[in-house]
Amino acid sequence: MMNYEVFFIHHSYFQSYFQSRSRVLGIETDHEEEKQMTLPTKEIVLAPGEGNSLAIGINALTFKAIGADTHGRLGLFEMTQEPGGIGASPHLHREMEELFYVLEGEVDILVGDQTIKAEAGAFVLVPRSTTHAFTNRGTERARLLVMFCPGGEREKYFEGLAKLTQGGQKPDPQALIELMRQFDQEPVDVNF
Repeated sequence: MMNYEVFFIHHSYFQSYFQSRSRVLGIETDHEEEKQMTLPTKEIVLAPGEGNSLAIGINALTFKAIGADTHGRLGLFEMTQEPGGIGASPHLHREMEELFYVLEGEVDILVGDQTIKAEAGAFVLVPRSTTHAFTNRGTERARLLVMFCPGGEREKYFEGLAKLTQGGQKPDPQALIELMRQFDQEPVDVNF
């Protein structure tokens, strides 16, 4: 029997989350807006390694749920980082939160002004407009889940990045900045 990593996206859970978040933020919603906050009722079930994958340098990225699956509410990706693999240089997002959950190995995650050595089981939530970055400085492969809220079309950023780094090439700096800014990613000049 095959083991499955199961990603169930159940609409009632996320509907409750978005409704409670709206109440906390003092945002009034009417019934029509609440209907728009619900996610699809179709489950997504993927076996380990399943999902559309692409290579970005020496790292691999597998899309588990994309914005089109969730009405743009979130995107969930699994990243595999080889030792020495840079996940992202320092940057921020103005329109989305980013969440990291380390499945195996160890990654260094910059969030705000602190660097965390995140081991398997560690979770980091990066609020909007917060500088962050991550890299695998260790000697072992690392795997982590990365979630974007809202997800929008975030996968298109990674597809563009894969093209810019195809064949191990270093991306043209101007093309990279243009791609980043197209998908709500602003580079930040800090040491990491």
